[in-house]
Amino acid sequence: MVGSAPLILRDKPRRGAKLPPWPVLVVDDDEQVHAMTQILLRDFSFEGRGFQMISARSAAEARRVLAENPSIPVALFDVVMESPDAGLKLVRSVREDLRNHEIRIILRTGQPGEAPERDVVVSYDVNDYKSKSELTAQKLFTALVGALRAWRDIETINSLNQKLAEANEQLELKVAERTAELMDSRDALARAKDRAEVALERETAAKSQLRQFLSMVSHEFRTPLAIIDSAAQMLMMRAQRVDSGMLTRLETIRGAVGRLIDLIGTCLADEQLETGRMILQEQVLDLAPILRAAVAHHQAASGGRQVLLDMGRVTRVWGDPNLLPLVINNLISNALKYSVDDPVQVKLRANHGGVVLTVRDEGIGIPLADQPRVFERFYRAGNAHKLSGSGIGLHMVRQIVDLHGGSVVIDSTEGIGTIVTVHLRCPPRDGAVRDGGGTPA
Repeated sequence: MVGSAPLILRDKPRRGAKLPPWPVLVVDDDEQVHAMTQILLRDFSFEGRGFQMISARSAAEARRVLAENPSIPVALFDVVMESPDAGLKLVRSVREDLRNHEIRIILRTGQPGEAPERDVVVSYDVNDYKSKSELTAQKLFTALVGALRAWRDIETINSLNQKLAEANEQLELKVAERTAELMDSRDALARAKDRAEVALERETAAKSQLRQFLSMVSHEFRTPLAIIDSAAQMLMMRAQRVDSGMLTRLETIRGAVGRLIDLIGTCLADEQLETGRMILQEQVLDLAPILRAAVAHHQAASGGRQVLLDMGRVTRVWGDPNLLPLVINNLISNALKYSVDDPVQVKLRANHGGVVLTVRDEGIGIPLADQPRVFERFYRAGNAHKLSGSGIGLHMVRQIVDLHGGSVVIDSTEGIGTIVTVHLRCPPRDGAVRDGGGTPA
C-alpha cells in the first residue's frame, strides 16, 4: 500500500451513544501489512463507527478466528501466504466448510501474476480483488465501505427472512389449530345434524300419533258426549216437573259437556291448520245466527253468565261456515273464563268495507310482557296458570282469521280487562254469489 500523506476518512458523524467499531479481519503473513493497515484503519470512520483490526498471520489462524467469530463483516485476505494459493483455499474453506456466506471478502496480493484477477473472481466467491501496490488509503476506505454496506444489506435480508420464516411457522401453527377447530366444529355440526334429524323424526312421529289420537277422540268421544248431553236435557225436562233443585247440577253437567266438545273441536281444527290440511271453503256467511247460537250456548254452559250481544245492520261476511264459528266460540269462551261476574260484550259492526267483531270482558287482563306472545301455540300468560286452558285457542283464532285475509288485535290491561277485535271481509260485490254457498264467478 502507498500513500503520499496521512489521510483521515470519515462519514458524517451521528449523535447519540458511542457505537462499537466495525471489526475487520486482516489475514497476511507480512507484519508490515498489519502495521500499515492498523494505522490506516485508525483514521477511518463509517456511520459514526470506527474500525477495529483483527489480525491473522496464516490461513489456519484465520479459519479459527472466523469459526469463533462468524459475525465479522469484512475480511482482507492475502493470496500468497504459507502456500502460493493459501488465500484462495481459505476463501473456499470459509464459504464451503464454515458456510459463512455473509462475510465480504477482499483479496489482496502483491503478486498479481500468481493469481490472475479474472480467473480468481470467476472461480472463487470473493467480493473484490486488489493489488497491494494500487490499494491506496482512499481505495481501501472505498472498498471497506462498499463491503460493509453489502454485508449490512445481506444481514437485513437474512433477518427479514428469519422473521418471515418465524411468521410462516406461526401462521402454519395457527392454520393447523384453526383447521383442527374447524374439523371439531364440523364434527360437532354433524353430530348436531344427526341429533336434529332424530329429533325431527321423533317430532314427526309424535305429531302423527297426536293426529291419530285427536281423530280417535273426535270419533270416539263425540257420540258418548252427545248421549250424555241428551240425557241431561231429558233429566232437566223431568226435573222442571218433579225436582227443580236438580236443574243447577244438570246445567253444570251440560256446561262441562259443551266445554269438552268445544275443546275437542278446537284441538282438531288447530292441528289441521298447523299441518296445512285444512281447506278453506269461503261463501257468503251471515254471522247473526252464529252469534246468537254461540251466546246462548255459552250462557247455558257458564251457568247463566250474562253475554250482551249488539249487532248492526251488516252481519254478512265472506268466510268458511265451519271455521268462523270456532273463532267466535273461542273468543266468547275466553272472555267468560278470564272474567268473574261482569257481563261479556259482543259487538258486530260494519267498518270500511268490512265487518268488525269485538269481544270485551272486564276480567284479569293480560300482563304487558305476555301480550306479544299470546298468539303463540301453547303459550299462556303468567297470570292465567290457575285457570284451565290449553294455550291453543288464540293461536287457532289468528290462523283462521289470517286464512280469511282479516286481522285480529288484542288490547288488554292487567286487572281491568281485554278487548279482542277481529276484522273480516264483506262478501264480494258479485251477483253470481248467492247466500249459503258458492265462490265468486
